Amino acid sequence: MRFLPRLLRPFASLNDRLLSVGPGMRRYVLFILLLVAATLCLHAQVTMQHMRGLTREQIDSLVHPTVAPTAGHVLRVDTASYDLGTLSETDAPVSRTFIIYNISKRPVQISRVRTTCGCTAVRFDTASIAPGGATRITLTYNPKNRPGTIDVDGFVYLAGNDKQPMARLSLYGEVVDSDVWSYLPYAMGTLRIKHKKVNLTELPANGKPSIRIPCANSGNTPLRLSSRLLPPYASFRTEPEVIAPNEEADIVVTVDVAKVPKREGTQTISVLIDGLNCRPSERTLHVVLGKQ
Repeated sequence: MRFLPRLLRPFASLNDRLLSVGPGMRRYVLFILLLVAATLCLHAQVTMQHMRGLTREQIDSLVHPTVAPTAGHVLRVDTASYDLGTLSETDAPVSRTFIIYNISKRPVQISRVRTTCGCTAVRFDTASIAPGGATRITLTYNPKNRPGTIDVDGFVYLAGNDKQPMARLSLYGEVVDSDVWSYLPYAMGTLRIKHKKVNLTELPANGKPSIRIPCANSGNTPLRLSSRLLPPYASFRTEPEVIAPNEEADIVVTVDVAKVPKREGTQTISVLIDGLNCRPSERTLHVVLGKQ
């Protein structure tokens, strides 16, 4: 379900936008949204009713149709599949070329090549193949925003038989997330951190509670962090003390409750972290003491 945050991202500020327009326009926009939602629901219902009467094999045949039984007497492919290996989301599109031979005694015409993923483009040299001739079909896979397993097929259809493909071309491999620290969403220079604002709610009298914030060094040089401008009742350290490149760590902020000035409500400690190459506002961690 990793695609859901990307899918929902355009709608994140919809509420603010609606509030910024007049009531009349707001009602009009909501009406359009409801109309679109109703149309999508109706389409989904019709699709489900159609699919409900099909077996699993029939449904799979719509997505991955079987190659025609006579295909071996018409076309030949030397290499029908390619391993793309491991790609990153930021890699450029990768192309592989398949050579298709006409081994029959009559000319054949490629009518179309259908892929099972919109991430894959198709190009072929010529649609008409003479007996004994060949053409080259190139599948180009784009890994952008597609972390996970690569499993793409290209089905080759010939004129006169548009129901069953005469060849199946395959690409497989894996796409890794380009941001290995995506679970640490905040960046302070090369330091990636889980939270920039944390709440320390348990403050036992005369106790010294600590709060831990997961972090990691995404850079190429070790990090040794400190914080010199803390109030006298707070301390800062990292575990380990030196964070090696591409290694995880914890930032630990400890509070001596007995020394905290007595005030009503919550108090906030602004922890300015030293040892990072970025502006002070970008390397400040806020620790809220008490229940909000």
